[in-house]
Amino acid sequence: MSVLKIINPLIITTFYKLLFMHFKNILTFIFLLSLSYLNAQQRKEVLFTVTNQPVSTDEFIKVFNKNRDIVSEENKKSIEEYLELYINYKLKLKQAYELKYDTVSTYKKELLQYKEQLIIPYLTDSEITGNLVKEAYNRTKTEVNASHILIRLQPKAKAADTLLAYQKIIEARNKIVEGASFETIAKQYSEDPSAQKNGGNLGYFSAFSMVYSFENVAYNTKINEVSMPFKTQFGYHIVKVNDFRESKGEVEVAHIMIKENNQDSLYAKTKINELYAKLKQGERFEMLAQRHSEDRNSAINGGKLAKFNATRMIKPFADVAFSMENINDISLPFKTPYGWHIIKLIRKLPIKDFDIMKGELTKKIEKSKRYKLAGTSIVKRLINEYEIIEDDAILKAYFKNDTVHIANNLKTTVFSINGVNTVLNDLVNYKAKYSNKSAKEAYTLFFEMKIIEYFKNNLEKTDSDFAFTLQEYKDGLLLFDLLQDKVWKRAEKDTVGLKDFFDKNQENYYWKKRGDVIIASCTNEGKAAQVKKYFEESKEIEEIKKLVNEGATIHVLFTKGLLEENHKKLPKNFKLNKEGVSEVIDEGPNNFIVVKVLKIIVPQTMLLNEAKGKVINDYQEYLDHQWVEELKQQYSVKVKKRVLKKLIKQNQN
Repeated sequence: MSVLKIINPLIITTFYKLLFMHFKNILTFIFLLSLSYLNAQQRKEVLFTVTNQPVSTDEFIKVFNKNRDIVSEENKKSIEEYLELYINYKLKLKQAYELKYDTVSTYKKELLQYKEQLIIPYLTDSEITGNLVKEAYNRTKTEVNASHILIRLQPKAKAADTLLAYQKIIEARNKIVEGASFETIAKQYSEDPSAQKNGGNLGYFSAFSMVYSFENVAYNTKINEVSMPFKTQFGYHIVKVNDFRESKGEVEVAHIMIKENNQDSLYAKTKINELYAKLKQGERFEMLAQRHSEDRNSAINGGKLAKFNATRMIKPFADVAFSMENINDISLPFKTPYGWHIIKLIRKLPIKDFDIMKGELTKKIEKSKRYKLAGTSIVKRLINEYEIIEDDAILKAYFKNDTVHIANNLKTTVFSINGVNTVLNDLVNYKAKYSNKSAKEAYTLFFEMKIIEYFKNNLEKTDSDFAFTLQEYKDGLLLFDLLQDKVWKRAEKDTVGLKDFFDKNQENYYWKKRGDVIIASCTNEGKAAQVKKYFEESKEIEEIKKLVNEGATIHVLFTKGLLEENHKKLPKNFKLNKEGVSEVIDEGPNNFIVVKVLKIIVPQTMLLNEAKGKVINDYQEYLDHQWVEELKQQYSVKVKKRVLKKLIKQNQN
């Protein structure tokens, strides 16, 4: 399921700072909107009203309990605090509906998209889904090495083009079966550009690495056999399976990366070899990664990367990572398209048991095209459940392409589903879009589409859980759009208001003390003392290296930059008190540091453009607070104190 712009009313202010600046760019994050509504068939105890619209105790307490489950202990709030947030949410929602945000075309379009996503689980057969999950698990445990030849074909290609493509792929297969090298034929015939380099060999892969139809053929072809031609959205393929092997699972590694320097072709290789020498001399990998790795995202964590499998990482990196045997082993320096690397093996992660992986695999399947298979049986079930009436005479004329009869009956019902009619003209228009399909093929697809369409249109009426969840989405999207206009966009566009806010709160935006520094890391105290002496003599870094290092033995490494006080690259508790060269600082076994402070920049107030991100963030929070105060003046809110008091007492624990 894609990202949903849903805002949980009870934790909205807690997350504002995250949402304000990053909401549009979130790719995998879902806010679970935990609203519950009044059951119209039961009388509920009212906790508060917003302009005479009641909110029940049941609704509020469900929200309260659900949010306590997803919020960390230190961020949990009391009932009174949650009530304040929930009232604010209801006030905003009240205004959103009053301003008719639910009638805006973009809102309707977006809601329709979410409805389509939400409806997916209702369109599938759980038994078939279960089988797909088991199949994916088995394929996750076993990797296949396969080669292929591709003859490209457009999805809506004409019959003549389809025949030509098929004849070409058959011709290629026949030559291989007769004894020609697959690699040679792939270079001659394949329209996959990579075939000229790899002879069609795709390397090892497992579940979800290829389109499902390709994956299926690969896993169902025996070693050294060549499949019959098959079709994907890319065209016709044949596949030769070269090998199967047990999956290596995943690994977790840390790495140090030095990028190539366009101005100095030897820089990256020289630096990585210096770092490797330091590691061989006993330096801590994590410390070197923090101070020297140019992969900034991992350097802050000592070079640590997220776990990965052999098919999900670039091959030269994966080959080294999976070739390492023992925990804490360190690789030789090696090169990839991204630069030079050294890897440290943290742990190996074999394939987990099925029960552990089931949930993760189910989510992957729901996002993949193979999930359509689970929808086929649901159509069959619906056909049996619905009252369907077909006009045999009309269909007979349609299948025979009786143009006169068709033209005279375009407005005639061709079939009905539970009394909802579909006319022949709709079928004719559908067929026109798929000229490469026969009349019967087009009718089958059209009929199944209409079955699903009817099911979707009536699901809110037939399934209360779906209706309930959809209402949650409606309100969440509505509030998001209102927040965009009232807070987020306003803060970005109101340059005068932003400047005024910045001027009034300037004491909150300032640079900490910073230093332009060179940091020398040495393996022993004597060498560090030498570096200190050379620093004081104003010798250049390259000259100091030559004087201190002894051939292949690296005694000193340098890093430099403009750093704030207490930056991780600086020695612990190092203070930027004065310019000049520090004493030798003992940072632990075989790690002595000397810092040369070239310049100290005292704490100073930021300019607006320097602090703009944080200022916008704070200004949005200010605007939101002002907006809530206005809403409280506009709409009356009445809390039933007796009910609240009872609620607090019941939930003291």
